[in-house]
Amino acid sequence: MPLVKRYRHLGRYREIANVLARHGFGYLIDQAGLRNLLHRRSIREGTEREERRTAPQRMFQALNELGPTFVKMGQILSTRPDLIPRDFMDQLVKLQDRVTPFSYTLVQEIFYEEQEKPLDELFSEFDPEPIASASMAQVHRARLHSGELVVVKVQRPDIQRTIEIDLEILFDLARMLEARTVWGKHYGLVDIVEEFSQTLRAELDFSLEGRNADRFHKLFADDPTVVIPQVYWDFSSRRILVIEYIEGTKLMPSELRKAGYNLERVAQHLVNAILKQIYYFGFFHADPHPGNLAVLPGERIVFMDFGQVGRIDQATREKAVNLVLAMVRYDVDGVLRGLLDIGVVHRKINRSALRRDLSRLQQKYYGLPLAEIPVGQALQELIDLSFRYEIRIPAEFALAIKCLITNEGVLQELDPTISLIELAEPLARGIIRQRLAPQAIRKTLTRTVQELWDFTHRVPRQVENVLGLLEEGEIKLQLEHQNLPRFFGRLNTIANRISLSILIASLIVGSSLIVKQVPESFLATLPIAEIGYLVAVAMGFWLVVSIVRSGRY
Repeated sequence: MPLVKRYRHLGRYREIANVLARHGFGYLIDQAGLRNLLHRRSIREGTEREERRTAPQRMFQALNELGPTFVKMGQILSTRPDLIPRDFMDQLVKLQDRVTPFSYTLVQEIFYEEQEKPLDELFSEFDPEPIASASMAQVHRARLHSGELVVVKVQRPDIQRTIEIDLEILFDLARMLEARTVWGKHYGLVDIVEEFSQTLRAELDFSLEGRNADRFHKLFADDPTVVIPQVYWDFSSRRILVIEYIEGTKLMPSELRKAGYNLERVAQHLVNAILKQIYYFGFFHADPHPGNLAVLPGERIVFMDFGQVGRIDQATREKAVNLVLAMVRYDVDGVLRGLLDIGVVHRKINRSALRRDLSRLQQKYYGLPLAEIPVGQALQELIDLSFRYEIRIPAEFALAIKCLITNEGVLQELDPTISLIELAEPLARGIIRQRLAPQAIRKTLTRTVQELWDFTHRVPRQVENVLGLLEEGEIKLQLEHQNLPRFFGRLNTIANRISLSILIASLIVGSSLIVKQVPESFLATLPIAEIGYLVAVAMGFWLVVSIVRSGRY
């Protein structure tokens, strides 16, 4: 961040630094080179809290205190088991961004800014009391002049500016930590903040959420078990979203039983909808908790709130299917290949140790009937292993796993005897049949032939380019030795010590010659020899001390 901006946001910078310090994370600010922002009291409080609470608890409290940007960051991190340990995830998933509603007057002003019309021209009824209020927006019930009931999502005033300032500060901190620390560079903090900022900015644009809802509406148009509310685009914008109001039964066992629903059918429809999104469409609702789901007659599932969605391309979906199939078949080598194929490895890993740990994990579930295998737990343990071996899982794949884990938890609430694998088995068989269908095989073969064709055309040109450079003498061989800088540093130290030793010897010899050759009367007025001896002794003493301190003698 430029110094001008850093100075302009100094108050917020100082606030963030001291909140982190108060909760025992002052070392992050120190490592970023911003210790001057910290108050002594904050450091003292942080030390006291470190003794009373665990690091995940303190992180939860710090993010909660820092406001909407950091709450959202915590919520997003809670879906990234490849980046943070499980105990941190368990705390961050509890973060809620409920805040005091803003006034109805401000709602009217925002509508006029966006639509250039007063509310009463747009709606026949508008409830001034919000039905929900969060850090980024609040939701009201309303009725259109045409009679349809709708929910209206209105963005909180100035939230965009607040978030942009916080993102600038986060980018600045990430850059400094990445430049100054080994762990910051290893994790690629700037890339993580960039990924987070894209997600957060997308959530600030309600027109994107509306387009997500429209896409789900089209994808499930022929599925009678899923209902997606309709978006009213004539009344929507970047800061306002008007969407169909659907009054269903909450996805809670007690409520569903009271309404006479068949819980097993509800569970089956929910699993089918989630797995279709992930494996067939590659476009899925990333936050399918009970608050975003409802049930209509016929055990139809209603999805709501499309601010958080995930996307998985065809290649990653195929890798995911291979990984899951290897897990079900207890194929350790297949799981190892699948994990390394999906993940990103930044350093050399011990494959033998990883294979041994994967084998232990599979032995834990070996022999269990398919219906009794806890999929969520098995996937979570697999991700824990990837974290331990520093295998970076792509964000969207991690999000899909989190979605499945959440879904299994919802199923357990509906009926503890229900198994995700058991319900998913028919769909899984369909996926396998689809992959083995003649059309799919033909498509795969066509793609492979096309890649080989491109390869055969590309290689001769590349060889010709290399030979041309070789002929012109332009080929450069770049070698990098990891210990070379340390070697040159050591060589430099040795050379300095030799030079210093020669200088000390010269002073001693020179002083001795002066004592011998210069008249005594002259030495009485100018003690040159004595000064030379003293300087030589001092330099010799310093040389001995530096050698002893270095531990290399």
